[in-house]
Amino acid sequence: MANTREVALFRIVYFSFLSRQNHTPLLQEEFHRAIILHVQAVESPDISSFIPDLDAIHAQIEEHWARVYGDISTTASLLWDINLYEQFLQSKLLEDYANEPFEVIGRTLRLAECTAKQDTRRFAEPMGDNTSSDKEYQDHVVFPLEESILDRGHIENKLRAVAARQGRPGSDIQPLIDACDWAKLAAVLTNDRDIILKLTQRSACPAEISKKILAGINRVQNKYFASLSSPSTFTLAPARH
Repeated sequence: MANTREVALFRIVYFSFLSRQNHTPLLQEEFHRAIILHVQAVESPDISSFIPDLDAIHAQIEEHWARVYGDISTTASLLWDINLYEQFLQSKLLEDYANEPFEVIGRTLRLAECTAKQDTRRFAEPMGDNTSSDKEYQDHVVFPLEESILDRGHIENKLRAVAARQGRPGSDIQPLIDACDWAKLAAVLTNDRDIILKLTQRSACPAEISKKILAGINRVQNKYFASLSSPSTFTLAPARH
């Protein structure tokens, strides 16, 4: 019992130290959860009941750490991709909500095209038939977006739209308004707001840019919705009924 408590206390110390480093958002979140669980265990009169969960979360962090820091190339590529998506999202949201045209080129356009190709492959090729395109998609789209704890499906939709335009500037919002697709517009507004708030909280987006984007989101929302609390819970503005 005493040994378990000592191990838990030791883990609290080194998890706390490691959590102060600049990890990916997902790994950072796992450290936070692990610290909370270990503190609860130490404070419990029956710490033995926590042992399976303590060991499980410790093993989970070790496995996650190995994925993120397996070698210098993996880590550098991951951090590069996370930064690339942060910059892409900032510029794309400025285009959609502040009318600042954004042409997507280079690596970002390549990853957008890689994402779009996955939709074609799901129907054209047998399941499990892995290709270099699959690996690029998993390593440079799925992995960094999941480590960023952002809505991967929502961001992949933005990438597909970019690929369809071949990187040329274009709004993701206006087509939804033109089509009167209010349910999809509600979902996009909600998810875009969540993205910019997370990026700002992480200091991945300057406050003045965040304010400009949020003002644009509010402007669109107030024009087309009387209320909007979630993608599935909204009321249209009177003129839109």
